[in-house]
Amino acid sequence: MGAVWGVRVASVTPGGSSRVLSRTHTGPVRRAMPTFRFVHTADLHLDSPLRSIALRDPALAEAVGSATRSALERIVALCLEERVDALLIAGDLFDGEQQSMKTAAFLGRQMRRLDEAGIRVFIIRGNHDAQTPVTGALSLPANCHVFGGRGGIVEHGGVAIQGVSFAERSAPESLLPKYRPPRPDMPNIALLHTSLGGAEGHDAYAPCSVADLAAHGADYWALGHIHTRTVHREAPWVVMPGMPQGRAIDEAGPKSATLVTISDTGITVEARPRAVLEFGRAEASMDGVETREAALARALSALEAAAAEVAAPAAVMRLSLTGTTPLAWQLRRDRALLEAELREALPEPSGQAGLFLEKLSVELTAQPAAGPGDVAEAGPVGGLGPLMAEIATDAAFLGEAGDYLERMVQALPPELRDRFGADAAGREAALAVLLVEGEATVLAELEGDGVGDSTGEVGG
Repeated sequence: MGAVWGVRVASVTPGGSSRVLSRTHTGPVRRAMPTFRFVHTADLHLDSPLRSIALRDPALAEAVGSATRSALERIVALCLEERVDALLIAGDLFDGEQQSMKTAAFLGRQMRRLDEAGIRVFIIRGNHDAQTPVTGALSLPANCHVFGGRGGIVEHGGVAIQGVSFAERSAPESLLPKYRPPRPDMPNIALLHTSLGGAEGHDAYAPCSVADLAAHGADYWALGHIHTRTVHREAPWVVMPGMPQGRAIDEAGPKSATLVTISDTGITVEARPRAVLEFGRAEASMDGVETREAALARALSALEAAAAEVAAPAAVMRLSLTGTTPLAWQLRRDRALLEAELREALPEPSGQAGLFLEKLSVELTAQPAAGPGDVAEAGPVGGLGPLMAEIATDAAFLGEAGDYLERMVQALPPELRDRFGADAAGREAALAVLLVEGEATVLAELEGDGVGDSTGEVGG
């Protein structure tokens, strides 16, 4: 004797808009299920090292270093405020190089807060969890269920929840064969740490397609591994929640956890911002700027305007100076000094709220000269630019520069190497950018030294 389980599926965006889809399940007759609510998160990378920031600004590194813990605290607070039935963590709680038992103790304290409220926690281990010694030393309260490498199903609150953990750091094959068939008389949730069909900047782990997941029959796939939030499919749901807290400028933008409600009348999926600190980019046009004071004021205004759009309490901005100005050479030459002045001018952080400058980038064009005699009057510095540009196209020079860049990249920590290109084409593009920036920097330094200026005086 069969029946049709019909639900309406509502997708709620961070801005509040929603849309409703029809959804039909077939299965045996059952009583109306109570509402089941859960929070889905992944890729917290608790206390992961922040080498690139620490090298530039230790104070900022300290603020960012505690942000991953704060994000977990805010996720737990969300669970308590919404009185959810469960928290689902789809892998990479830890970072592969993290070996502090203090991190494990912190996690245990947060899980006990949920235990005291009667909230279950379901966890799978991701690639980073599999390689850290912290994972093997975890002592979690009874409300936590960590799925093993062989998988399994747990029934809780009228739904079936299953997951498969990484047994090793690498999972080159699909893990889908380890998942059980869905329970036919209740909603099914499945946790999976996967790169799906692949994503830039992420290793290919547990590969599979969205179609493969949909064919399995689970109603909600709680994914992890890719750090950008993406709803890949609705009915059935395939959701990559993204990381709840960015750690560097390449993890810019709003970060959230996903709040899900399942009932007889619908499935609602909503992104809830959880980051305590958000990375972003700002741009300040220097067109028409003729004094250093005006340049500093415009830069500060651009930083504040960009930070006002950030949802998190604190903003960490990378600022680019763009446009055309007669101060181009001076601002490029004095970039480090201007960066320090900007940091000094920013208001002091208040608690976890504040505005930080991550880095200043100068991408300015010199004020074009306005006369037929300009090239002749430019002197040796003005004539050096075209010569340098011509040398930069020489095959032998490019080969040597490429070899030097490769040696430099190999000396970096592995997690930073892809910033100079993940493949040969990316490496060539990075080299081209470095050569252009290098040429502009050399010319700026020569201009600042008064080369080509008969008086030796530096203007601006």
